[in-house]
Amino acid sequence: MKTAVFSPMGGAGHANGAMLASSSAPVPFNTDEMRAEAEEFRGHIARWVDERLIPQAQATDEKGEFSHELFTELGELGYYGAMYPESAGGSGLAYPYTCFTVLCEELARGSLGFAAGVCMQGSTATHTIFQWGGQALHEKYLAPALRGEKIGAFAITEPNSGSDVASLRTKATKVEGGHILNGTKIFTSNGTVADFITVVATTDPSKGLKGLALFVVDTSTPGFSVGRRLDKFSVHSSDTAELVFENVFVPDDHHLDNGGSGGFLNAYKALTVDRIFTAALALGNGRAAYDAALRYAKERSQFGQAIGKFQAVQFKLVDMLALLEQARLYTYHAAALADEGRPITTEAALSKIVAGDGCNEVCQKAMSIFGGYGLMNEYPVQRFLRDSYFPLVGGGTSDIMRLIVARQLGF
Repeated sequence: MKTAVFSPMGGAGHANGAMLASSSAPVPFNTDEMRAEAEEFRGHIARWVDERLIPQAQATDEKGEFSHELFTELGELGYYGAMYPESAGGSGLAYPYTCFTVLCEELARGSLGFAAGVCMQGSTATHTIFQWGGQALHEKYLAPALRGEKIGAFAITEPNSGSDVASLRTKATKVEGGHILNGTKIFTSNGTVADFITVVATTDPSKGLKGLALFVVDTSTPGFSVGRRLDKFSVHSSDTAELVFENVFVPDDHHLDNGGSGGFLNAYKALTVDRIFTAALALGNGRAAYDAALRYAKERSQFGQAIGKFQAVQFKLVDMLALLEQARLYTYHAAALADEGRPITTEAALSKIVAGDGCNEVCQKAMSIFGGYGLMNEYPVQRFLRDSYFPLVGGGTSDIMRLIVARQLGF
């Protein structure tokens, strides 16, 4: 690995051999070089998760807080640049998509809510600026975001426009020197804490998808406001907001479609890889639930023996492990294809289906192993189950993923 910022932290943890069965199985890296880079990367972030994130995860979930402290610390360590070259202030990793998948998985093992904000920062919120933004935008937003000094977001969903992107109503009207944005966005991760937001808006509603464009909005701009911070059933420590744009002026150099080189359709194709990262979030959360259930099955006694001695519990644990391995294999298969530059439309959607649905089932089984104690907030299994619903919806529902694959099959 080309960067020195991923320094290992002291103490025991998953990276020091304390892994449970769910964490020790190999993943399908395509080359020895890919395996070496990804596992070195995993070793560093796993220690940080064990020592810094897990001890605070329950408290931040209960308080519904976005942890600025942990977010800044992770940026100082260089993890937000995992997908980017050194020339852009990134890490210059040889296998960026695989390593970012590792990052999402390990963070979700500690807190899926925190991991969701990091995933937004290191991928969607910064990717479009890296890909289509000019040098000024790189210096003003991208570089500080990769250092953790600024927080980014990506706003696409609207109150009446979810998967039907072509029906977006946020309007960008051309004026001298830029555009004026008017509209409302909802379900925006990092929305209330963001310093800048890439907004999808229509420049011509009659053109449908072809009329959509991307605009970088500084949240200090007059006319921008947070409508409300959304109170969610799941991922409490992930900041999610409704955003309002009232005559917000966006200068031409903040228009990522400037000159016709970018645009939403190009961004949509590039952001397909984010489905793999959402699958990784599900996988990490599922691992945490499995590990907790395995420990509990060995510690909890009933009828004179550990409950893990009963076949009913054993079979649940075996089924959970099988689901995790399916999710692991497909998620990293898709990430490896992305690093090879191969088409991933089908694979990314399938990884999200396999991991999202499978790990939700893992968390349900974990809850059943805990029994009555699983309903108590003092045990994290209830958090794992609640958080397992986020990957089923975030980034496109499982049914939308099935529709994407069906279209790839020719239907």
